[in-house]
Amino acid sequence: MNEVIIPERTRVSPAPTVAWTPLGENAILVMSACDALPGKVPVAVDGNPRNKVETMALTWRRPQADATQAVGFLCLAPAPAPDRAGAGAILLGRPGRPLRLILAPKPMPLQTFLGMLADESGHAFPTVVDGLLEVLLSGKPNPRRLRAVGMLLQSVAKPGGFVEVMGPLDDGIFLQGWTSNFAAGRTKLLIAHGGLSPAVLEAGTFERDDLGEGARGFFGLLEDCVIRHPSEIERLFFRANDGWRALEVYDRHVLLEQITVPGHLRDGLQRGTAPPATAEKLKQASQRFDGRDTVSFLDQPVRAGIDDATIVEGSGVLVIGWLFDPDRLTGEVMLRSGTQSCAVDKIWTRAARPDVTAAFAEDPRFGPAMASRRNSHGFIVFAPKLLPEPGQPLYLEFEVAGHGPAFLPLAPGRSPARRALERVFGLLDPRSSTAAAVVEKQIAPALQAAEIAPPRAIETHDTGSFNADAALGLVIGLDQRQRELSSLFALLAIDPEVRSLPIVVAAPGESFDRLGAEARRLARFYGLQLRLVLVEGVEDTCDALEAGVRACRFQTVALLSGAAQIRMPGWLGRLERAYRGRGGHCVASPTLLFEDNSIRWAGAWLEGEGAGRRVYNRFVGYPLDAIGSLGPMEVAAGATECCVMSRNAFLEADGFSRGYFTTGEKGLDLCLKLRMNGVPSLWVPEVEVYVVEDAESRPHVGALISLADRASFDRRWALAISNMRG
Repeated sequence: MNEVIIPERTRVSPAPTVAWTPLGENAILVMSACDALPGKVPVAVDGNPRNKVETMALTWRRPQADATQAVGFLCLAPAPAPDRAGAGAILLGRPGRPLRLILAPKPMPLQTFLGMLADESGHAFPTVVDGLLEVLLSGKPNPRRLRAVGMLLQSVAKPGGFVEVMGPLDDGIFLQGWTSNFAAGRTKLLIAHGGLSPAVLEAGTFERDDLGEGARGFFGLLEDCVIRHPSEIERLFFRANDGWRALEVYDRHVLLEQITVPGHLRDGLQRGTAPPATAEKLKQASQRFDGRDTVSFLDQPVRAGIDDATIVEGSGVLVIGWLFDPDRLTGEVMLRSGTQSCAVDKIWTRAARPDVTAAFAEDPRFGPAMASRRNSHGFIVFAPKLLPEPGQPLYLEFEVAGHGPAFLPLAPGRSPARRALERVFGLLDPRSSTAAAVVEKQIAPALQAAEIAPPRAIETHDTGSFNADAALGLVIGLDQRQRELSSLFALLAIDPEVRSLPIVVAAPGESFDRLGAEARRLARFYGLQLRLVLVEGVEDTCDALEAGVRACRFQTVALLSGAAQIRMPGWLGRLERAYRGRGGHCVASPTLLFEDNSIRWAGAWLEGEGAGRRVYNRFVGYPLDAIGSLGPMEVAAGATECCVMSRNAFLEADGFSRGYFTTGEKGLDLCLKLRMNGVPSLWVPEVEVYVVEDAESRPHVGALISLADRASFDRRWALAISNMRG
């Protein structure tokens, strides 16, 4: 029986002190000498024979040494626990008598330890290191082990060739160069890139007249690697038949653009050879996008075109186009840019495009395939969160039966979310089911997902002794539309409850020339305290109101949209008194009227039960007399076109949401956020204010915008509303 037994208690002579260096948290390298040591030995840690593992010992002869020290050895051992008794001792089991070693009080730095190993092992150093590399690479990798491997490889790896061409390709890296030390196929590598990490090279080889005997060119893809760009590669190590070799990166190497890499792979496959599995991988990679439109040259009856491609800032990519595929040969359709991708055929909305049908009907190549007379060739799709990085091409990839992938490059523009999405409305027929599907599946999700920058005050101008810290102040929000300021300022000035208040007028920065001088002139004429706030990023009056609120420090703010027209003096005083009557803990809003004195808003109410519950403006279109002489009452939501509220409550609710096209849904959303924060809405029927919004010049567009806002609102609030009380 050859099993080596470490006795429970062993009396041994004084043990030698040995050099060691740590490798990670749980292992150390130990170097010493003895009379004999087998290749595999059990090692007991901390002098405890029950705590043992098996380790590999690497040995070499020491011809000039005493017989008791004739064999040098190196082994990997578990690190001792410094807080336990016996720490610093290890026991190596071997035939005959165990070998007890005392670890030196301080570990050696790794580089010093390896230098000492080179001196001790002499000519055997390459063999010892080769064995040590096998041991280190077979264990669980950690930074210290890999650092040790890197240092060892620098010492023993022989030249193995050069990398002359490199280029990124999605999640891999293209390499081309020459070597005489590995064959075509799959080769395991270690990449030096500041640290050291493993990878696999799938490579083919080809003959080169400029190389010596035995050397050949290679080309292939580096896979399963942590690095993402060729510029990170310093050197590549691989195990050849005669030991470790290093592929150096030629100092004048060619760095390819990603878009050109597939062409280099195709060229390599034409002139080189590779095993079938590797050749298939390289072939698939060679069929990736290389900047060309290949759809237009398909033999199959498949064609595609793009009407518009827009990168929606902070949101994703909106693509409008058509796919002519009467035989339905196209499978998966992917939108790609770099490593980002989106399966657009899973989320797009198809649309009728009779113009595409007409364009191909007379073409003899495609006419016979059009017996079905299908017109649904168009598509509209929003790819969320796909935002191409600078320099990365954007393209569609079509999987075509009998051909493989075909590509269509896109030249996208950039646009703010609302502007980009509003363009789509003009392409839709609001009476069609397609329009509703596009709004619900593409436009509403796109706007809601958009990261739209909030409005920002870029400049302020004060007139009079403006009191920014007043207990109550008025904030007026103007959008880009032409508003008549003279009548507004006159109505403010003749109301004694408003005249003494500080007034903030927030307007788009581009309106400064038109509004600035007029507003300040009127404020000086009437003796009003005015702060004119010029705002960047205004798309509607809600944006201007939000910037105005943030540009003052009033305890309580009265909001007035530029679309509102004051109907009577005392309106603000009555709203404030109702607000104070609730302890300053509500949103107080008046009755809003159309120009013909019919009701535009008289409280928002909850209607229905469960999933069918909704917020409903009950009196819209009724004559003013319909509400009689009601007193203030709590409603589901207020009207932000004119209201009084706490500034802190507004800020804590994070102001108006940006994911809507219209101010109506923005205001409703804000009031519901305030309600969820414990701030209810109060309707004050006796106060009446006109609100005259300019109608959308294209009625069908207005209908689609309303549909989009309702879809966005329902996605955000349907569940919460179904559980609300009241």
